[in-house]
Amino acid sequence: MEALERFIDEQRALWEVPGCAVGVIRGSDVVLRAGFGTRTLGADEPVSTKTVFPIGSTTKSFTAAAVGALVDDGLLEWDKPLRDYIPEFAMHDPVASERITVRDLLSHRSGLPRHEFVWLGHPDRTRADFVRRLRFLELSADIRQKFQYTNLGYITVGHLIDILAGMSWEEFVLTRLLKPLAMDRSSLSVEETKAADDVARPHEMRDDAIVEIPYRDLAQIGPAGGIISCLDDMLSYVRAHLAPGQDGPISVAAASEMHAPQIMLPEDKTFPESTRFGYGLGWVVGQYRGCRIVEHNGGVDGFLTDCMMLPDQGIGVVVLTNYWSALGSCIAYRAFDALLGLETIDWSGRMKGLLDEAHAARAQARSQAKSAPRGRGARPLDDYAGEYEHPGYGRVSVVTADERLEPSFGTLDVSLTHKHYDVFELAWHELAEQDIRFPVTFLTGPDGDIVALTIPFEDGVDEIRFNRIAKPVGD
Repeated sequence: MEALERFIDEQRALWEVPGCAVGVIRGSDVVLRAGFGTRTLGADEPVSTKTVFPIGSTTKSFTAAAVGALVDDGLLEWDKPLRDYIPEFAMHDPVASERITVRDLLSHRSGLPRHEFVWLGHPDRTRADFVRRLRFLELSADIRQKFQYTNLGYITVGHLIDILAGMSWEEFVLTRLLKPLAMDRSSLSVEETKAADDVARPHEMRDDAIVEIPYRDLAQIGPAGGIISCLDDMLSYVRAHLAPGQDGPISVAAASEMHAPQIMLPEDKTFPESTRFGYGLGWVVGQYRGCRIVEHNGGVDGFLTDCMMLPDQGIGVVVLTNYWSALGSCIAYRAFDALLGLETIDWSGRMKGLLDEAHAARAQARSQAKSAPRGRGARPLDDYAGEYEHPGYGRVSVVTADERLEPSFGTLDVSLTHKHYDVFELAWHELAEQDIRFPVTFLTGPDGDIVALTIPFEDGVDEIRFNRIAKPVGD
């Protein structure tokens, strides 16, 4: 594996990743287990196999495995309606409310789109609160009709585990998965992680320079993306999936359900040698150069994890990085090629060309957005100021300051600029390499007063309408 280690060093420099941890296993053999680079850019803190990284949505497979354990215990059935366990559960569609199962939620086929801004910027909301808000969120497809990735489905499953296990999702995952696998370095708390030793720091590109950024705490959506782990621990977890039922916490029956496609994915022919055609339960399913592949990545601000398996060959690869890039995929594919005895493909060249084009397009969009002319609105700014509320998304506040409007929506870093008439633009500033903007339209009533605002937070459904809250008499 010396050639692979040299490749990793070269690729880490090419992709400008401060540090990564890479593990490769085949059967019971550890082919490679090593850290590369530094935990923090510019610091002499080498990454080790015990350095912890948030693994983001790779957590979803743990939540699916936790459900598998409840099924093994006879406390839950994959295809029984969720309402049989949570009578108050309700979706926007009453028919879907009666039919949706835990399998539907774990495979992203519930008809619910992302609706990410229900949870983003609202760390005070509980899982029970998120489940209560589902009834106010419009669906964009019928149940089991199409794949629509959504973290809210996994938050709901976490709440179900809270109820059925008699303990929190965190306690159950720790008890039934992490401890039996001796994943002693893994955690479900960002605050606990930040206080520990040997911790990777998150990094992003900002103003054409890679810098350290703050951790994002995902405690309230833990079942969708809250686990923090290290390479040694993740290799134990992958081994349990490659050899289920062998004195591990994952049964053969549970693994068979998780690794099997439950819903078809949209066809993507970008790279015909590596395709993904289905989503299982917490895992994406496809083929790599003729071999069945089961994988899931996980991205959190400043971190990206790639966890890939070729189950029929008993091969698994884990790559943990402290900067978003395609490095993990390039390393995993190179390892697969070596172990399968195949001629290598220049995945790095292929992916970097596409990503460089995407970065250039985003930079141009940001430049155009900054140079667009701005006005002050079609009426006095005080007319727009007020509190606006949606029962699912919560409250948007708008105040006037220094001859402009200042919005607030949870803890998000947002700003508001005028476009034309009663239409403004809401910009979210926390994702450096992405230019995320939404038109905000202020609506008037019969008397001409502002009565609501709408924001198209979610494609495929009507714009989210926040109704203005009337001021108390005397204010």
